[in-house]
Amino acid sequence: MKRTTITTLITAVSLCISGSAMAADKGGRPYVPAPQEAVEDYQPHAPIWHGLYWGASLGYGWGESEHNYDRNDNHGIAEQDLEGGVGSLTLGYNHVVTQGLLIGVEGDIGVMDLNADDKEIFDGHIWKSQFGPLWGTIRGRVGVVWNNTLIYGTGGWAFMDVDEVGIGDAAGQTAQNRSFRSGWVVGGGVEQTLWTGVTGKIEYLHMDFGRYDGLSENRETFYFDNSVDIIRTGLNFKF
Repeated sequence: MKRTTITTLITAVSLCISGSAMAADKGGRPYVPAPQEAVEDYQPHAPIWHGLYWGASLGYGWGESEHNYDRNDNHGIAEQDLEGGVGSLTLGYNHVVTQGLLIGVEGDIGVMDLNADDKEIFDGHIWKSQFGPLWGTIRGRVGVVWNNTLIYGTGGWAFMDVDEVGIGDAAGQTAQNRSFRSGWVVGGGVEQTLWTGVTGKIEYLHMDFGRYDGLSENRETFYFDNSVDIIRTGLNFKF
């Protein structure tokens, strides 16, 4: 009985081997599972470009002011160029929408000292002008991330202190604009990863504060029209 069982097993194994050999002779191949493709460890953005950050910057600013004084049609328009240093602290937030596309919001608060030499205008009026000391912006940002580099455009709201006066050559002819002015700002820049958690930037901003209209003591109309351009460099630090 045992001998019959062993003979049966040997016969079955032999048939299996023969079948495999015949399949190989006919070009058949044993089934081999397809290898799984390696899953890329993909991150939609470098951590340095996403989240809350703060920064500091220093730069140079130059401003333009236009002054008009209307007195019996014998006065006119004069221009003044101002220049000086600027500095600010920054707080912002970046969000990477898709790989390579970044949007964010950024705010500045800082000091500036843009001034010019006193200027004689019209028929002896003396024009004194200074922008600052306070200035700042609240802006949106849209940029493209390429490896460790961010190229972006920016725009929003701007404000600054203004102190300018046209001192008349007779009583009642003084025009002055000593106020907190607000306007719009646009610009752009390049930001580069330097170290872990630290980026450096170079940025240009143009701020326009529009016209300030007023009346002198003797009811003669005047206006001042102000704008500022800034080029600056700074560092941003990731929280």
